[in-house]
Amino acid sequence: MHLPSLLGHSAQLLRLIDHSQRPADVLASEYFRAKKYIGAKERRFISSVVFAALRGRSAFDFCATEALRGIAPQVQAAQEQFHHEHKGKKASVELLFHELGIITACALVGNQVGVGNMVESIEQTLGIAYQDIEGRIIALGEAFALRSGIAADAGIQFAMALHEIWSALAEEIELIFAGEEFSEAARELLATRFATPRWMLEAWQEGTIEANDWFSSVELAASLLGAAPIPLRVNTLAADRETVLKILREDGIHARTGKLSPDAILIDRRVNLTGTNLYREGTVEIQDEASQLAGFALAPEAGWRTLDACAGAGGKALHIGALQKNKGEIIASDIEYQRLKELPLRAKRSGLSLISTKQLTDRKTTVTLPTQLAHLKDACDAVVVDAPCSGVGTARRMPMSKWRLTPEILLKHSRKQLEIVNLYANAVKPGGVLLYLTCSLMPQENEHVVREFLSANPDFTPEALEPVFAHHGIRIPGLAPDAPWLTLTPARHGTDGFFMARMRKAL
Repeated sequence: MHLPSLLGHSAQLLRLIDHSQRPADVLASEYFRAKKYIGAKERRFISSVVFAALRGRSAFDFCATEALRGIAPQVQAAQEQFHHEHKGKKASVELLFHELGIITACALVGNQVGVGNMVESIEQTLGIAYQDIEGRIIALGEAFALRSGIAADAGIQFAMALHEIWSALAEEIELIFAGEEFSEAARELLATRFATPRWMLEAWQEGTIEANDWFSSVELAASLLGAAPIPLRVNTLAADRETVLKILREDGIHARTGKLSPDAILIDRRVNLTGTNLYREGTVEIQDEASQLAGFALAPEAGWRTLDACAGAGGKALHIGALQKNKGEIIASDIEYQRLKELPLRAKRSGLSLISTKQLTDRKTTVTLPTQLAHLKDACDAVVVDAPCSGVGTARRMPMSKWRLTPEILLKHSRKQLEIVNLYANAVKPGGVLLYLTCSLMPQENEHVVREFLSANPDFTPEALEPVFAHHGIRIPGLAPDAPWLTLTPARHGTDGFFMARMRKAL
């Protein structure tokens, strides 16, 4: 497949994602299933450039919009010709100027924006050298022209304008940082350049994440632009980390140890893990390092009865089961059957027999436990509440999470989260542990919820995380000795964005 076709398919997929509320990865899978003629190498490129474009969306949108203005007459003529040729017909391929412009911008300046190595992606896909900037401008400009039906010189003019507009934007950002003045216009430019809604950037600046300044907020936004590695958790009931690393490397998979979790392995290039014996036999699970740390923050003991109240697909339940040495009881509950249904099979594959699942039918949050869990009132050694949230912390993997969130939706999330943690706290027995988790970076879903919960529930007290981690030989950068909660970030910790708070119920 040639470059014009690659850009065209990428633009089509980008539009599909833009016009749907469904998960982007699901839409991508469906797109490729419907177009079986697209080879594996081309699928990797299309996925790479589309998700990179989504992560840095506002920067590429800005560059494309400005550059398209410079060739407006050619664009209009091409659009009129397209509609004339397809009048009364169903077009097999729709002309997508704006999306095509965004994809071209990503392919051209994605490396500088920080969304990933677009140069390497194109080189590997097409088998050509692509290092020279002038060569990239010409190649992408001509590809844009061929795909959109404009003259080659107009396409090259467009690509050249993309490069110049990006360079000017980067220079303006440098001036802002040098002057340390964050005016209204400066804030807007920062939000555009670092591809984060301005209100979100301001929430980080005004909140408690990092150092409560613009530089830290921008650093956090920048850390969400790059692609995340594939994270594995070693099932320590089946093998140790060094053994798994050796097997992966013998299979030609470049893998490295995680920085924080003693069970974590990271893989930087996409591989088909589900086809490996390690995965099929339950020796490894795909689980982000931050999520793994949640299990260590709980620090369960063999023999405990643990409720994983919002278990989802059950990744944390599996880890907790390993930490409990397969002794005791874990009840994994969720209202979503589709997410929970695979857990029994995964538990069996991992050699775990202590996990049972409960699909909850109560659709409304009440002040008492759901009917299926009523027998657990005051009966659990530990309760884990991984509350449904905005998912902003996973923006490296699911970029649409940051673009679809609004302050109004965030407020709804925080209210629901407070209801949920209040509800499932009823299952904690006297002296038991309550662990509140989100994959969010928004203070409104994290510290604010915990503070409100503690204020309304004086029988619960916050408990320091540092000694609990130290027991497992884990040291978290920036974690104060007495801190009862922790926000992990890609900027500081290299993990997904993740929040955890540990609380203890009075005897």
